[in-house]
Amino acid sequence: MVKKVNHEELASLVKHYYEHKLPLFVWGTFGIGKSQVINEVARVKAVEQKREFVEWNKMTEEEKDNVSKEPEKYFVLIDIRLSEYDSSDIKGLPNFKDGEKSIEFRVPYWALLLENPKSDGILFFDEINLATPLVISSCYKIIYDRVVNNSKINENWLIMGCGNKSEDRAYTHDMAPPLRDRGGEVELMTPGIDGWTNWATQNAIDSRIIGFVNFKSSALFNVNFTDEQKFTTTRGWERVSKLIQGVSKYPQLDLVSGSAIGEGIAKEFVAFCKIKESIDLEQVIAKPEKLKGIKEIGIKYFVVTAVAEKYKDKKIKFDKVMGVSKVLDKIDNAEFVALLWKLCSGYNKKFKADFVANVGDKFAEKYSKYII
Repeated sequence: MVKKVNHEELASLVKHYYEHKLPLFVWGTFGIGKSQVINEVARVKAVEQKREFVEWNKMTEEEKDNVSKEPEKYFVLIDIRLSEYDSSDIKGLPNFKDGEKSIEFRVPYWALLLENPKSDGILFFDEINLATPLVISSCYKIIYDRVVNNSKINENWLIMGCGNKSEDRAYTHDMAPPLRDRGGEVELMTPGIDGWTNWATQNAIDSRIIGFVNFKSSALFNVNFTDEQKFTTTRGWERVSKLIQGVSKYPQLDLVSGSAIGEGIAKEFVAFCKIKESIDLEQVIAKPEKLKGIKEIGIKYFVVTAVAEKYKDKKIKFDKVMGVSKVLDKIDNAEFVALLWKLCSGYNKKFKADFVANVGDKFAEKYSKYII
């Protein structure tokens, strides 16, 4: 059985495999952030090595030329989507020479970068088991021997592969056991609410989405192949977040979110957003005791995420957050205090500094584990 890991554990493993330059294969369902973890680790490694992070696939030909000329300046992520390739894209095209009986293959441009001893980065074969067996076999030598045709990959590079699970109806091909045996293997689990919330606060996910998903945790990831509804995934919520920026009118919010994550869950999301009409948030912040009269769980989730957003935008100060927190604690809503502190510390590093200044406070000590 392949070991299952969460997103934090996967990031730790990628860093460890990078240090030892051994291949790692990551399996998991679609839309849960496998590629994103690799991207984030590559960015961290670039900072650690004082190199500029670049994504080969997003660069112009001129930019690629610059990287190739001065590879010591860059940490490069090369993302090869194998499902879009055929074998010649990996092996290269034959170069026929006049008067000679033999031929040589012209390797892809990125392969020339890999052989440069000053280059460094991650060679990432994404969607590896969606590729045809012929394409996968073209990668054997790269993973086995760290060679692209006759181009030797230098010792700086980590080689990785990611793939989908066969039960996700992704039309996958079986990976040959000898290939799988050449590297480590893990399965990335679907994210939990706490881990996703931490990620969401650090990646500018709309606070309305954070509040709703914490209110209804089953909405974070819901894939059903029988009900004909659009799948709801973490990638889908990220898409919604981008689409609803600046959208406040409910008919448009319903239209946009429904196209991104499916009609059913979108209607529930819009209903959650309408909660703000039933409460005067400014009054609650000014007089937190008003929270004692609020019984609906959904309204409390709205208040907590809205207060955290105001702190992020510097519209309220630390003392206001503490005022709301203390009333929530008095009415035995510790889970909301914990969520509020997680959000505030994720949004603004100053929250931790403000907290340290109040470290002698018994109330602050009670919830310190959520930010330290």
